[in-house]
Amino acid sequence: MARTFDVLTMGRSSIDLYAHQIGVPMTEVKSFDAYVGGCPTNIAVGTRRLGLRSALLTAVGQDEVGDFILNFLNRETVNTRFIPRKPGHRTSAVLMSIQPPDKFPLTFYRDNCADRELTIRDVDRVPIGDVSMLVLTGTGLSHEPSRSATMHAAEKGSAAATRVIVDIDYRPDQWPDRHAFAIAVQELLHHAHLAVGTEEEVAAAADGAADIEAAVASLLDCGIEALVLKRGAAGSAVFTRDGSRVDVAPFPVDVLNVLGAGDAFASGLIYGLRQGWTLPRAARVGNATGAIIVTRHGCANFMPTWSEVEAFVTARGGWLWESVA
Repeated sequence: MARTFDVLTMGRSSIDLYAHQIGVPMTEVKSFDAYVGGCPTNIAVGTRRLGLRSALLTAVGQDEVGDFILNFLNRETVNTRFIPRKPGHRTSAVLMSIQPPDKFPLTFYRDNCADRELTIRDVDRVPIGDVSMLVLTGTGLSHEPSRSATMHAAEKGSAAATRVIVDIDYRPDQWPDRHAFAIAVQELLHHAHLAVGTEEEVAAAADGAADIEAAVASLLDCGIEALVLKRGAAGSAVFTRDGSRVDVAPFPVDVLNVLGAGDAFASGLIYGLRQGWTLPRAARVGNATGAIIVTRHGCANFMPTWSEVEAFVTARGGWLWESVA
């Protein structure tokens, strides 16, 4: 049966203030460019630009920053009708300086932020049974009431045969310690089908594992069907519960800004899965979308369209499902 939405993402949203001056520390920044960000928000925009029917469940304050985010999402034709305003709470913000190739320090402003206030009631307003894929994040578990709301969404999605994808999204400064993060994420994975994360995030979610292979195995034991490991310049790897591993080749590029790469990767991965492609082939799309975004200044505002992905891959002499080891 066809469903109204290809993907619903849930969790944080923010105004992202990225240093306009490249290659200097924050103390030397003179101006900022204002974009929209937040892992699930970026994925909602990224999948919409690729042609999927995308909706977002976040929350914003009754402030002009909330207006800024909603206006952008509406221009992008991401469905925003499930997004509540939270009186007395502020829309989140992020500041970042850009110092390529390997320094991208960012500061979160999430005290009293609106998206932490998502509730079970907010989830129940969303027709999760009319969604093909539901994307949840580890950061959504960091505080109540959004933690209970995120768990409730996962349970509803699983019961409705909606494919539940967890972006591990580890932000250490949002947690009291890594162990608390691991407990929460592993609980969420018991209601999920697929997890996506970097090596650092997977290691954090499997706190105590001896190495990355053991960490992956530990998370697969939570009951998910597969885990997709984002490996940056090394591409990605797909691990399944039967013990198999497929390494997926990268697209080498010159890096401007790595922030948003993982969300662009997830957008491409989800697009591929919605086409019915295998996980390795979908991950190859994710490698392409991630590679494109690291050459650009921001996240949501710079997510590629499908025609841009085709042009990018064709210019590098190979189609998307080639170079899957």
